[in-house]
Formats: sequence, C-alpha cells, structure tokens
Amino acid sequence: MFFAAWLVIGVFVDGWAHNNDKPESFFTPWHGLFYSGFAACAGWMCWQVARHQRRGARGLAAVPVGYGLGLLGVGIFALGGVGDLVWHEIFGIEVDLEALLSPSHLTLFAGGLLVVTSPLRAAWSDPSSSSPTFGQLLPALLSATLTAAQVAFFMMSYSPWLTSAHQHAPYMVIEEQVDPRFADWFVEEVQLEGLAAILVTTLVLMVPALLLLRRWRLPFGSLTLLFGSVATLSAAIESFDTGSTFLAGLFGGVAADLLVRRLRPSPERPGAVRLFAFAAPAALWLSFFALLGLEFSVGWSVELWAGSTFMAGLAAVGASFITAPPALPAPVLASDEPRYGEVRARVPARP
Repeated sequence: MFFAAWLVIGVFVDGWAHNNDKPESFFTPWHGLFYSGFAACAGWMCWQVARHQRRGARGLAAVPVGYGLGLLGVGIFALGGVGDLVWHEIFGIEVDLEALLSPSHLTLFAGGLLVVTSPLRAAWSDPSSSSPTFGQLLPALLSATLTAAQVAFFMMSYSPWLTSAHQHAPYMVIEEQVDPRFADWFVEEVQLEGLAAILVTTLVLMVPALLLLRRWRLPFGSLTLLFGSVATLSAAIESFDTGSTFLAGLFGGVAADLLVRRLRPSPERPGAVRLFAFAAPAALWLSFFALLGLEFSVGWSVELWAGSTFMAGLAAVGASFITAPPALPAPVLASDEPRYGEVRARVPARP
C-alpha cells in the first residue's frame, strides 16, 4: 500500500503543478514522482509472482489472489505512459479540462485503478473475518481510499473543495460586472456547478463506503480515513484556496463512523443501510456549509444549501440499492389449487 500511496499522491502533486502554473513538459519532477510510484507498484507485484513461482506455483496459480487484474493494470498503465509521451510530443501539453479527458491520461487512470484496487480485491476474497480490527482492515481501507481519491482527482471539475460556487464572491462579481441581461443565466450556471459538485462528490465517497459495509463490519475510524483523505487531497490541488472547508471530510467521516456504530448497517439490515446512506452525506455537507459560513460568506439561500444536502442524501440512498439490494421474496411452491383466472379440465372420477 505504500507504493500505491506513492503513485496516487504523485498524481495529486502533478495536478497541483498543472493548476499552479508550474513548468509544463513530460519530463518534470511531478511526472517523475507518480511514474516512479507506478514502477514501485509494478516491481512489487512482479516480485510477488516470482516468489510464488519459487514455491512451485505455475501459470496463473502464481498470481496472488486479487492481483490478476492488477497485473493487467500494470500493462495498461505502461501503455498509457508511452501514449502520454507520444501524445505530448504531437499535440502538446493539455491544460484544464482537456488534461482530464486526454485519452492517454484516461488510459493511465484505468490502469492505475486496477493496480490500486488489488489489495481491496485480495481482502474481499479472504473469508477469514467479517468483523476485522482497524489494523487488520487497513490495507483494504487504504486501497478503497486511494481508489476514491483517484476518481475524485479525475472529477475535480465537480469538487466542492475546488470551486467557489458556494461562496458569495462569484455572485457579487456577476452582479457588478455582467450585463444584467445575462446575469440570471450566469448565476444559475454557477449554482448548477455547485450542486453538481455536491452530488458527484457524494457518490465518489458513498459508493466505496457502502461497498465496504456490504463486506465488513467497519471498525471505528474507517470512514474518517476515507472521507478525510479524499477531502484533504482534493483541497490540496488548489493549495487549500477554499480554506478550512476540507475539514468537513473529517467531521463527516467521524459522523459516518458514529452512524455505523449506532445503526450497524449490513446487507441483513437494509433499513439501517438506507438510513446510514441518507444521514452520512447530510452530516458531511452540513459541516461543509457551516465551515464555509465561518470562514467565507455563503452565497446560497437556505433553500439551495439545505435542498442540495437533502438531494445528496437521496442520491446516496439510491446508490445503496445497488450495494445492498432488497431481499428477493421467497419462491412460492407449486399448488394443486388453480390460480386466479386459470381453468383446468376436470377429469371425471372413475366409477
């Protein structure tokens, strides 16, 4: 997991460099940081296969459980790295949204996801315990956290920690500098950006949380690690321009851990899962708006910030039906009695 963290933190450092006008080329220290992290991950995984081969395993049997897709991810990432070099030489260095949607970067993203999720797949396949301690579950937790962070990075255009759409400042600028004929349209576009940021980030955080709850009874601190890490790494891309609002990830994570302890959500308790799915993002975004109001001026009406918080809870409840679907009804046994509307031929009794 150390090497996976090296890789993902390198990605965020590269994003920070792009967003802060650092020198742009393929051969940069920040590119070197995350490519060296990838090399460390690839080397460690290949060493694990070689170790199993020395013990007599052959073919796919030498691949540790959960790491088959990770080795595929190594190949995809390497292909994306070569493609990234060629792409930059032909088309130059992408900026802003183009950098996130570049085919070579998306290839790196796909390969990186397969690599980073390997410890989670390995732990998921281990039937030894459904109620592990925090230390026992830490590799799987870090894997899920780094995966969510990668997704949050590529969705940074919709991150509440990277936009001022919830603050009062952009609306003042619109009021003072935009032609009144277009001001209402600009205001609505900024509000929609803020709403999208809340809904997208809710799913980025809650989907892995709900998946973890499907498999394990999470020890306290699990969701604090997940929410807090993603919020902190996201805010760091813009050097914490949104102030202390990233602390909402920690507060929301603690609230989510308390909800898990109190509600005990699990596939056997779908009602508790639904309640948790609604309450956890509500706590997160109420903390976010509270911190925003303390440090800045909230630019949204109560209808907007309360309504978006409610919608975030509904979005997470919808996701919970995928990770914890309702139980199927018990099959009905066949009966000799005819069903409603069914006509059966009567067989005359023998004399």
